[in-house]
Amino acid sequence: MLALSGAVPAHAQSQSYPTRPITIVAPFPAGGTADVVARVLSDRLRDTLGQPIIIDNRVGAAGSIGTSLVARAPADGYTLLIASQSHTANPSLYAKLPWDPLKSFSPIVLVGVIPNVVTVPASSPNKTLAEFVTYAKAHPGVNYGSAGIGTSIHLTAEMLKQAAQINLTHIPYKSDSESYAGMRAGDVAMAPLGLAFAKPHIDSGELRALAVTTPKRSRMLPNVPTAAESGFPAFDVRPWYAFLAPAGTPPAIVAKLNAAITDAMKTPAVEAKLLDLGLELDPGTPEALEKFLRADVARWDKVIKQAGIRLE
Repeated sequence: MLALSGAVPAHAQSQSYPTRPITIVAPFPAGGTADVVARVLSDRLRDTLGQPIIIDNRVGAAGSIGTSLVARAPADGYTLLIASQSHTANPSLYAKLPWDPLKSFSPIVLVGVIPNVVTVPASSPNKTLAEFVTYAKAHPGVNYGSAGIGTSIHLTAEMLKQAAQINLTHIPYKSDSESYAGMRAGDVAMAPLGLAFAKPHIDSGELRALAVTTPKRSRMLPNVPTAAESGFPAFDVRPWYAFLAPAGTPPAIVAKLNAAITDAMKTPAVEAKLLDLGLELDPGTPEALEKFLRADVARWDKVIKQAGIRLE
């Protein structure tokens, strides 16, 4: 009887959920893609779930501060995380983290992936990724720019180095905009950039896009080939956004959130805004997200260890 009496409140909670506001923690600044994704979905989620949705930007430690907050939160569905690629890369970058990317969380749903873009200045002699690789082999140590050590952009270039077996010199900046300025000034020959930042400069003719890093072409840059199409199938970077809850969140609550977020993504106005960010939408089951996360942890662990990157 004791076991049954303990189970009833949890079941009742799942059936009545939610009964109060839900907080989505965005571990990066307001205006960033993770924050925008959460806000785009929040109005529809409010209508579907019948409760206010609060976006809480908890910035710092490469996303770890906000992530830690959610990992420590009660497993009741009222504190969620909008997670991104740093979630699966940070455990290999940092010696000690107060959370585990898999054990500390219950997966809810993948929103989608968005490519990084390998770019060169418009004045570059390299018109394809294969040409740049040939150029890099003929000029060992050629400079590339990134948005900072340990960022998705830095790791993108490290994976390119390994996949193409080239020697590049990393020039870390503080943002995509500074990396772009470095290319314009001739300080770096190449830089991977986030799609949202890169597209206006590609459209204006200031930058040339050599390849996108995802397995499929981007609908925002349909004429730009993938890395695989360019002859480098092992160069596969899929920056992603997904919703997670604290580990132990009741399956019924996870299922309700999965359904609500998936429904919100399929709403035409919401879908259009997400597609405008360059996202390739790919919602699925919590189990599919868990499999995706495990593969991404392994992907970045291999790249980071081979590159010898370690952050404090």
